[in-house]
Amino acid sequence: MLSTNALIYFKEYKDDEQSLICPSERIVENVSASVTVLDGMMAEIAQTYSVEEKTTAAIKNTIDFGWIHSYGCSLHHQEIVGGIARSVTRISIHWWCK
Repeated sequence: MLSTNALIYFKEYKDDEQSLICPSERIVENVSASVTVLDGMMAEIAQTYSVEEKTTAAIKNTIDFGWIHSYGCSLHHQEIVGGIARSVTRISIHWWCK
């Protein structure tokens, strides 16, 4: 078990059955790198228009999500990457502002 999955393991509803799905190491690395990209640009763009769009575009253009395509998700690759980038952006901007 990855250390990143320890909290998910402890949130299981039953001790004898795994019902929660743990993220892969690659998605954890991509999300972490995405947050780093966002943190690096927020000081410059926080007072401008379209912050969410700018950070989402930067994440999509900077982080290598090619592994999603290679795992057979070629039809939905762009939608998945866009969803990940938007989710990271929406959560991280809120935390950055706090």
